[in-house]
Amino acid sequence: MADNRTEKREAGRFTVDRAIGAIVVGVLVFATFATLRPFFPAILWAVVLAVTAAPLHGRILDRMPAWPRLAAVLTTLFLALILVVPAIGLTRGVIAYTPEIIAWVESMSAQDAARAPESIGNIPWIGDFLSSNWEMIATEGRSYIAHFSADIESWLAWALQQVENVGLFMFEIALGVILAGVFLAKRARLSAFAQTFFGRVGGDFALRLVDRTVVTTRSTVRGVVGGAVAEAIVAAFAYFIAGVPAWLLLGALTFFAALIQIGTPLVWIPVAIWLLIQNELGWAIFIVAWGMIVVYGVENVSRPFLAGRAAELPGLLIFIGVLGGLVAWGLIGVFLGPVILAVAYELVQAWFDPSTGDDPDRRDGAADTST
Repeated sequence: MADNRTEKREAGRFTVDRAIGAIVVGVLVFATFATLRPFFPAILWAVVLAVTAAPLHGRILDRMPAWPRLAAVLTTLFLALILVVPAIGLTRGVIAYTPEIIAWVESMSAQDAARAPESIGNIPWIGDFLSSNWEMIATEGRSYIAHFSADIESWLAWALQQVENVGLFMFEIALGVILAGVFLAKRARLSAFAQTFFGRVGGDFALRLVDRTVVTTRSTVRGVVGGAVAEAIVAAFAYFIAGVPAWLLLGALTFFAALIQIGTPLVWIPVAIWLLIQNELGWAIFIVAWGMIVVYGVENVSRPFLAGRAAELPGLLIFIGVLGGLVAWGLIGVFLGPVILAVAYELVQAWFDPSTGDDPDRRDGAADTST
């Protein structure tokens, strides 16, 4: 009887200890989540950067195998050069040009647009038609603006709110680059941990999904994001040499338009029209020719060259990923959204693809090896 009572007390104490331990672990997990929650976008961005830059880091490490930390530092410096430096320039451009853009929009809205600018009549083939019908075009344009004025004001208010977050965007970009360097320095240990964890959780099928996730992440960043960056660079160069103000912001808008698949002409065509209004017919023709030949050529060459698989992703998926990422994660979500949806899309395809299912022979072989 005494032994039974002792066993009951020990069982009760064990149950209480487990309950207290579970509560402590739960509180610790919640506190950790609350602490890291503001940094989730930067951490996720760092993982994406580390996965994308891993081949480059591997090449650098092959040349200096005795200095793995120095190789990680060099890779981090390269990422900072192509990401942090442009982000600094964009942030400064947004801060510097936003008041001027607002003042210019207000001044243009106050001007009388009943008469066509002189440069409009100089446009080949259609100049006379536009000049003779300019009053009707201007009247229709003002009516549309008046009709959608409430929506335009809400869009401008949202855009200004995003402009206020450029400092946070700059911080997340920089922190992501630094964390990516840390992850690359610990690449071997983190890779071994991922292989062990996913191998125990889902076996060979989970490991194949991880491999597919890595490939999709790299192809999306290189093809979709890298292609948009290439288009933005060549377009911003044209804006700069044409003397267009706020060319950095226009380059950022070109990047955004290329990223969400709606087309860069939505940026460089209004730029050409603005140059026409400023009586700069030659530069307007140059911008149109540059957009049709150079920017469009870069779009068709860069994506297949950087990552052919990224071009297979549905354009609607990328469009939703950019906008959804912007709403969910802020400006850093412009980069994260397409990658997240692309990975999800590829994993769903792999899940329903019978060729990626578990192979009993491979599974038995893996079990034999582990023993």
